Amino acid sequence: MFNNFPLWPERASTMAGNVDALYIFLLVLSGLMCVLIYTLILVFAARYRKRPGHVAEQIEGSNPLEFTWSIIPMGIFLVIFFWGAVIFFQERTPPRGATEVYVVAKQWMWKLQHEDGQREINELHVPVGRDIKMIMTSQDVIHSFYVPAFRIKQDVLPGRYTTAWFRATQPGTYHLFCAEYCGTQNSGGSVPVGTPSLGSSIASSPIARLGVLGALGYGLYRLLPLVTK
Repeated sequence: MFNNFPLWPERASTMAGNVDALYIFLLVLSGLMCVLIYTLILVFAARYRKRPGHVAEQIEGSNPLEFTWSIIPMGIFLVIFFWGAVIFFQERTPPRGATEVYVVAKQWMWKLQHEDGQREINELHVPVGRDIKMIMTSQDVIHSFYVPAFRIKQDVLPGRYTTAWFRATQPGTYHLFCAEYCGTQNSGGSVPVGTPSLGSSIASSPIARLGVLGALGYGLYRLLPLVTK
């Protein structure tokens, strides 16, 4: 529905639909409440304005009205709380048997290593339909692993490990950002999602064929300016 909406990120993970549904609900609820509040302000301002010959009367409280505007908002807020809590625990609980990827963040690079030892720089090749669990830490400052199409965002901190997981639902190449301002080149990266197995997908990437030192050299080449005479 929103894939062609320019302000809406592409939806490419199993969690994206739930996050979008809650977000749309909050937008619609906020819009309706704004319309209701401003309408009542205009109605009351017109009806109870000061007019010559009219003496103001004290309006006593109404218990049914007090209970109504207390219980209904509380019910709405509880729905938002439990809905958000369900999504939070789903995002923070990786499924058993998920494929683990080890991530080290640094200025300005994402270094990723798969379970079989394959390594990547600023790219994470994953297959469609497989649970991917990332175990992340930072080598220097605070970073934030953010893939808008997957609706996941997790801070990556020095001196401790954080985790995040996702399951891609459609092939493509999706932006990988550092959502924490860690420097001038903090948003370079991508997540190519393909249909082959995880091992063949990584092995087919040109960076993987360079080896560890070659991959690091390629990362430095992308970060440093090209100097020519």
